[in-house]
Amino acid sequence: MTALLWTLRYEALMTARRKVVWGAVLPLALLSLLLVITSPVIVGHGDLAARTGAAAVVVNTFCTLGVGIALADRLRLGLEARGMAELLAATPTGVLPRTAGVLGGPLLTALAPVAGLFLLYAAVFSVAGGSFAPIVSAVVALCTAVIPAALLVTAFAGLLGVLLPVAAARAVTVAVWLWACHFPPAFSPLPTPTGTVLSPLGGYPLVAWAHAPEVWAARQSTGVLRPEADGTAALLNVALVLAMAATCYVLGHLTVRIRRHGA
Repeated sequence: MTALLWTLRYEALMTARRKVVWGAVLPLALLSLLLVITSPVIVGHGDLAARTGAAAVVVNTFCTLGVGIALADRLRLGLEARGMAELLAATPTGVLPRTAGVLGGPLLTALAPVAGLFLLYAAVFSVAGGSFAPIVSAVVALCTAVIPAALLVTAFAGLLGVLLPVAAARAVTVAVWLWACHFPPAFSPLPTPTGTVLSPLGGYPLVAWAHAPEVWAARQSTGVLRPEADGTAALLNVALVLAMAATCYVLGHLTVRIRRHGA
């Protein structure tokens, strides 16, 4: 546990010193805040918990993407910083704590302003409405939609950052993210995971547990991958997103290891 905490601390502090993190995350966090307090799609909900759930869709669209953009070069930096990578590998730290720290530290730093603004937004509605429902909805949305999506987009962008130039990896990440989250079947010329249990937008857990509008699950379509938005479908969505994140993370680290030993 001590090794994990120190690894998290080191990785979080190193990430906090990088201007690209704040340059990518903060503007999108502020844009999301502006949208959730002005958009008729969100402010039109009389139920404050439903308004918070709908706001989580905006947060997961822009802020989570910003986290992926900011951390797209995370694995590449580990590949290029040979001396530091070898020094850290030589420390008496287990593989699991080191791996969890490398992934969790940067995410904690990048997600902190996003979570803080979103929870503040929900807390205002909780106080105004005299109910804990909005803040509970926000916490559930963060745990079941935003964090799993951030894990996936960070792992995916990191994998691309090793395979492609970082600028290209960020551009591809943006295109793939929008295709996976907001290209409905009628709009996309290619099959799209938007509205399915494969979508990282988290429509199913947001509808089932965070009071978000039904439209973000299934997207007015049917099929095996677009079931009814209930607890079972929500759990499946979260599990699949986490599984895809783990796959991208493993592939990224294997690629780094192969390239490091092949150089």
